[in-house]
Formats: sequence, C-alpha cells, structure tokens
Amino acid sequence: MPLTSLAGETGATLVGRVVFRGTVPPPEVVTVTRDPKTCGETRTIQPLVVHPSTRGIQNAVVSIEGENTSPNTDTTKTTAITNTQCAFSPHVEAIRVGTPLEVRSHDPVLHNTHIMTGKRTFLNVALVPGGHPVAKVIKMPGLYHVQCDAHVFMQGSVVAFDHPYYAVTEAQGDFRIVGVPAGRHQVTVWHETLGALHHEVTVPAQGDVSITIEFP
Repeated sequence: MPLTSLAGETGATLVGRVVFRGTVPPPEVVTVTRDPKTCGETRTIQPLVVHPSTRGIQNAVVSIEGENTSPNTDTTKTTAITNTQCAFSPHVEAIRVGTPLEVRSHDPVLHNTHIMTGKRTFLNVALVPGGHPVAKVIKMPGLYHVQCDAHVFMQGSVVAFDHPYYAVTEAQGDFRIVGVPAGRHQVTVWHETLGALHHEVTVPAQGDVSITIEFP
C-alpha cells in the first residue's frame, strides 16, 4: 500500500523513519519440498530487512492510536495480497476495518492461502492456477497472520485498524501519515520480529512533523 494513510485532507502530516541500529541476524535458508520448479530448491527468509545506508526498516507498521474510530465509509477500495513467485506480495500490509481484503495468485501452482487472527480462521482458500481472486471484508482490528498451507515457508502479515492513521514503511524505512489531528499522540510501531515500540509526538494544527523511531 502507499505510505499515505486514508485520512482526510485537514490536519498535519507526520513523516518519519523507523531505524534499526543493531546487528541484523543472518537469514534462514529453507529447503523447498514442493513445486521446486516454480519456487526454487531453496528459499531465503529474512523478515528483518534493513537498508544498508539509512538503517531504515522495511515493512514496519506505524500507527497513531486512539484517533477517529468512526466507521469506514469508503467501501469501494480493495486491498490485495498476491501469491507471486511463491511469496506474498506485499509481505506486510495494513488495512482499515470495513475494507475488502482480496487474495490473488499469479503462480502456475496450487496455493492455499490461510489467514488467521489469533486462533480464529479469517479466510482459508485454495487458489488454483488461473483461478479467480477471492475477497472478504475485514471486520475487526488486529493482527492477521497469512500463510500458505501448501508451502510452509510462505508467511506474511496484515494489520487492520479502525482508524485511518497508519502506514507501512518503505525500503529506506520512511513513512508518511496525513490528516493527523492536532495534539499529543502515541505513535506505535510494530514489526514482525522486533515487536512493538511506542513514541510520543506533539502535532500542530497544520504542517509537517518529522520523527525518527529507533529500535535498539
């Protein structure tokens, strides 16, 4: 998804970067036991992706909690997760409650996309080659784990919010959230392996506010 949230045009804009100063652990190399012609004989799994120059973390989810929990009125927008080259694209997605989450496949092999929140299955669908996408509306905020039951190395995440103030960091760790109301807010950053981090920021009525949030 783009870095800009679904917020309106009024308010300030929060821009920033999420960085990691520690030592990045080595990736995990997994042997592929199913569909190696499409998926490759091995897969390299590295959930903590850090830009070598900026030290920015990719795929961290940034949100401003406790703001505008009114219902989502833009039900025409769809967010998609695509099975492509035996991986989920995007690997991490953020979505607003009330938005349809669509699952697609571009691969010539069978995928079984299984999405869970806690122990509850949200969606479990087999995607045959050339089959139609399947969509279901996200109704509850929270963390949704995405996996392929046919290819266990395929993992991903969806984070759902009941407000429009969120973003997913890009390759250099950057994010941008528009339309933030004035006041003091708690910014929460979530990463699939680093966990959650909190940061307080004071936002004016208009203009840009720039912050850097650092994981130890």
